Amino acid sequence: MFVRALTCAAVFTANSMSAQSPEYDVIIRNGRVLDGTGNPYVFADVGIRGDTIVRVGNLRAARAKRVIDATGQYVTPGFFAMHEHIEPEILAGFGTLPNFTTQGFTTAVVDADGRSAVWPLSKQRTDFERAGSALNLVPLVGHGTVRQLAMGEDFKRTATPAEIEKMKALVREGMEQGAFGLSTGLEYSPMRWSTEAEVLELAKVVAPYGGHYQAHLRSQGQYPKWQTPSTAERTITNIDAVMESINIAKQAGIPSMLDHLHPKGPREWGSGRIITQLIDAAWKEGHQVYINMHSYEAYDETIVLVPRWALIKKQVPNLGQFDARVPGADYTDMRGTLRRHLAQPDTARLIRRDIAYEIDRGGGPEGLLVMDYPDKTWIGKTLGQVAKMRGEDPVETSLYIQLNGFDRPGGIEWRAFAVSLDDLKEFMRKDYTAVCTDRHGDSPDVRKDPFIHPGTFGTATRRLRRFVFDEPVTTLPFAIRSMTSLSAQILGLRDRGRIGEGLKADIVVFDAATLRDKATYFDPFQYSEGITFVLVNGAFVVDGGRPTAGKPGRVLTPQRPR
Repeated sequence: MFVRALTCAAVFTANSMSAQSPEYDVIIRNGRVLDGTGNPYVFADVGIRGDTIVRVGNLRAARAKRVIDATGQYVTPGFFAMHEHIEPEILAGFGTLPNFTTQGFTTAVVDADGRSAVWPLSKQRTDFERAGSALNLVPLVGHGTVRQLAMGEDFKRTATPAEIEKMKALVREGMEQGAFGLSTGLEYSPMRWSTEAEVLELAKVVAPYGGHYQAHLRSQGQYPKWQTPSTAERTITNIDAVMESINIAKQAGIPSMLDHLHPKGPREWGSGRIITQLIDAAWKEGHQVYINMHSYEAYDETIVLVPRWALIKKQVPNLGQFDARVPGADYTDMRGTLRRHLAQPDTARLIRRDIAYEIDRGGGPEGLLVMDYPDKTWIGKTLGQVAKMRGEDPVETSLYIQLNGFDRPGGIEWRAFAVSLDDLKEFMRKDYTAVCTDRHGDSPDVRKDPFIHPGTFGTATRRLRRFVFDEPVTTLPFAIRSMTSLSAQILGLRDRGRIGEGLKADIVVFDAATLRDKATYFDPFQYSEGITFVLVNGAFVVDGGRPTAGKPGRVLTPQRPR
């Protein structure tokens, strides 16, 4: 009897303790839950245990180690950033990535623009896991990486059939090691010398693995950005480049994605409607073609208006306008070299023609904003305003800047407002358009580059603040879907991108009343506001509006059925 009484007491005590133990690690209560599918919100609580959402519903009586009161706030899946350059920061130990987490991002696609950060990808995965990241990472096989491995330094030409076979073997190796697909950057070296046939052969390799293809397009204007009118052997337009990616989707039979889509320059404005008509037609024919985009009129790159060939002492074959450092390109006394070229009437006409095109590609005279120049009174003015102040044509002002500005190609720091808001709105209204930032990791404490793009800190919040709440280009459920379940669909992920029982706990809580992007072009190092909590795999990376030191992200593995 005594033993039985002790046993019963022990059972009673255990049951009592169990009844008092928290059922969940985290409960998010009273929020407006947007599940990520495009449905309107519902009032519900979200219960999390470990890295998983285990209950969505009424959890009023449930206990948790941590309870978040989300009254008046939205609860959504974590956001996906579909084309990113955060690998250097992660590998250097700065993987908390607060500029991403404070925008609500929980997953990022890396190895963009055809460049795998580390090869082989099995080593990259190990290095990422050892360094740690706040975000989940989606690796890709970089076209440029495998092209250079297969061709060595002799890549400025069409690849031979044998070299393409080497590339295919490397792509296959990367897919076997967990890549989600193939990325390329067709305006960049060494990929700009590839043919569409080469890219197609590599894209076909990822098909049996359930992979996808995504591309920085071969051109975003009338010419690729490495060409000028005087050096172009043939015109490759933005529409040509779009059709190349559509054709690859059709012929390889895989999803294809057009990265950071933004036709550049006034002569391209309005072509967004042409592009979406082409993509709509592809979908009607049964081909999956997606877009990712950021939410700004200005893009981020080094802008040199005077053609580089007019600045170097001796001509270098295949020198591109975007090529900052090329062996043999000697910029010593570039001002003297430019003056000698300008003294030759025929050459001077070519130089001025190239400058006029670059001005247009950069947004026109009123689209090029001075960020830095030796004469600080110019800062904040446009090229057009400076030209008017000087009483001359903007082309002549560009020459003056090169001859009298900083002693480097360009002579000035520009920000190019070359993208049409109408085109961006056209893209973001489409149900096949996801979001990217195309940025690096950064923080106000690091400030690696004083002229970073404000999208480094504000892309996702601007997408919501400006284009949902301030100007309703799309509804909120539609915008959230574009950054969550749509992205998961593109990547073939079945356990993320939605709020639902059994899915991974990548979650954002935000206050629509205070949500805003604070980063500006002249003061970009400002975290977004209104994102109050962000969880990655059930762990907080933003807590009470502040980024944490957590690195709970994982290097993900493909889930799409083969």
